[in-house]
Amino acid sequence: MTTAAAQREPGPRWAFIALLGATSGLSAFGMSSVVPILPVMGQSLQVDYASLQFVVSAYLLGLGVFQPVQGVLCDRYGRRPVLLGGFAVFLAASLLASFAESLPALVLARFLQSMGVSVATVVSRAIVRDSYEPEPAAVALSFISAVMGVAPVIAPLAGGAAAEVFGWRSVFWLHAGMAAALLVLLGLQLKETRPQRVQPLSVGELLRGFRLLARERSFMGHALVYSFVSGASFMFITVGADLFNRLFGMSAARFGVMWAFLAAAYVSGAVSAGALSRRHGSSRIMHIGLRLKLVAATLFVIAAFAAQPHFALFTGALVLLVYTNGLVSPLALAGAVGPHPEMAGVAAGFSSSIAMLVSMFSAMATGIAYDGGAERCAILMALACVLAWVSLRAAESGSTPKA
Repeated sequence: MTTAAAQREPGPRWAFIALLGATSGLSAFGMSSVVPILPVMGQSLQVDYASLQFVVSAYLLGLGVFQPVQGVLCDRYGRRPVLLGGFAVFLAASLLASFAESLPALVLARFLQSMGVSVATVVSRAIVRDSYEPEPAAVALSFISAVMGVAPVIAPLAGGAAAEVFGWRSVFWLHAGMAAALLVLLGLQLKETRPQRVQPLSVGELLRGFRLLARERSFMGHALVYSFVSGASFMFITVGADLFNRLFGMSAARFGVMWAFLAAAYVSGAVSAGALSRRHGSSRIMHIGLRLKLVAATLFVIAAFAAQPHFALFTGALVLLVYTNGLVSPLALAGAVGPHPEMAGVAAGFSSSIAMLVSMFSAMATGIAYDGGAERCAILMALACVLAWVSLRAAESGSTPKA
């Protein structure tokens, strides 16, 4: 790949896709590997389960706050140095987390982790936009999402196994080791892709760029599709382990295995998105995916309000929900970033930031509403799926507010 990415690739290069997928996956690994060890962490730090939600929320908040910043930085200074610098911060923060002796110290370390790893998906999407035209970019993002989806498959299993053998602090040693390995690979393999013809934007131009994107219905609609799809997932992530323990007596280890199967469903959805969008176009596949998501949300509501909890109905609804997440998310992201190659980093960062903030508030709302049953969580998840559908219709309306 040339420094300026002057000649766009006609299609994905699979070694390149795999590296970007692994790069993007570090963020998800940092989240998912911690979920199964929250109860053990709480016992060690002597804090209740409700307080431990700050370990999750701080990570999401950091992603939401810093992803736009990373987008600005990679447009101004280039993709490569910003990505390497962010991973170095993640590595240092992971080591800090491994030595935390109190919940506030751990929450701060998690926030710093997210500050560093927030660079991963933003820069990866910008690199894809630098390298491919819009439709091939959607295909590339789908397969990157599939590779990235391996992270939440192995993360809960790896995190639980490491914690069982070496204690919960070893999960953060694992984070540090992965960051170090990716730093070496990226340092050796990744070349700068920011087009030379794209001049760094001034502060005033950047602010106008954010304002332009915020007022553009296509961008905001696609960004909100991704946001509400992600938000629905985090509604379950927040209470899933406790909910399935109450309903079915499921241990943390068994929940980790179930989580891995759900993550595999996400990978399948992302692979399907790449294959199907090449044949039928990304817009049509998003429509199909969101219709299926509404069906899955309806099934989850039925399961939640049933007189007796049915494990098969709950898990079937969740598998379909997560599969459609993988189907819709990369296509929605491509729709948000594609129209603005001159602001690829800003658009990627801004869309990801919106999604993380929506996910954070979704997790907080679910945690506040949760009463030990599935009903309130199911209603909130269904509402998020409806809002994702409404957002897609707004994105495709073709109407942009005037300045």
